[in-house]
Amino acid sequence: MKKTNLIVSAFIFALFIYILYKFDVFSQLGLMLKTADYSLVFLSFLVYLSVYFFRALRLRLYIEEVSIAEMFSVIGVHTFFNNILPFRSGETSFPIILKKLFSIEITKSSMVLLGARIFDLVSLSILFLFSLFFVSFSDRRLIFFPIIAVLIMGFLLVLSYKILHFFKGKVPFFEKILLVSAIFVKIDKLVMMFLFSILIWSLKFTAFMLILKAAHLNIGFFKTIFVSTFAELTTVLPIHSFGGFGTFEAGMVGGFSLIGIDPKEALPYAVYFHSLVLLISGVMAISGWIYLSFKVRKG
Repeated sequence: MKKTNLIVSAFIFALFIYILYKFDVFSQLGLMLKTADYSLVFLSFLVYLSVYFFRALRLRLYIEEVSIAEMFSVIGVHTFFNNILPFRSGETSFPIILKKLFSIEITKSSMVLLGARIFDLVSLSILFLFSLFFVSFSDRRLIFFPIIAVLIMGFLLVLSYKILHFFKGKVPFFEKILLVSAIFVKIDKLVMMFLFSILIWSLKFTAFMLILKAAHLNIGFFKTIFVSTFAELTTVLPIHSFGGFGTFEAGMVGGFSLIGIDPKEALPYAVYFHSLVLLISGVMAISGWIYLSFKVRKG
């Protein structure tokens, strides 16, 4: 991380801590943790565990050389880096780990991951559209969000296609990307990728709903999708604080406010939610790292 980015991240984090102190969020968090339903927290962990399992199955559609357990572990480490590093820079950990541990060509693993991310975007857009339709019953203005999202997604896909073909034959690297991407042109695997992606996001939002319900905030499945999508979008910001603290909460509080929850009331829930998700992610990363280290020593 560059020195300037580090300073900005530290400033955002310090400002965030001050805001938490200013609005007495720490005492509210303490009360929330005392009264939380930990059986629901555990259930959310199990559901989140299944998200990693189906992510592993999805990626193994194209990377069969890696076992389910190994891919599961790689995803645990990779997801944690994605959660703590800005602008999705943690994505680079996936091809690097596969190259170092399993000798998978970086171009291939990068293209498979890119394909998965495209399906993630499509699946998230579909689920967000359904959630928005549900939420818009109380506020018709929100119906413009999915229209804008679909237009942006379509524009980015067309732009990406144009860029790749513009550089085709001019830059060898782009030529290689186009050749490797041909492995995706298999209808059966594309359908499976899409179905896995819908299932993954449905399970992920179910875990999110359970996390909030454990803190006695039962807003339902579709409102959970709506609120947490705003938080998810902050992970692509070029600059945020350590672990995304501050920017993630801002996105989530914004989502809460759109469904009528006061920002001051929403902030403790956002901090609790983000902290628990990072904790689960950290547990999965440590478990994955230990398993992969054992496999390397054994190999």
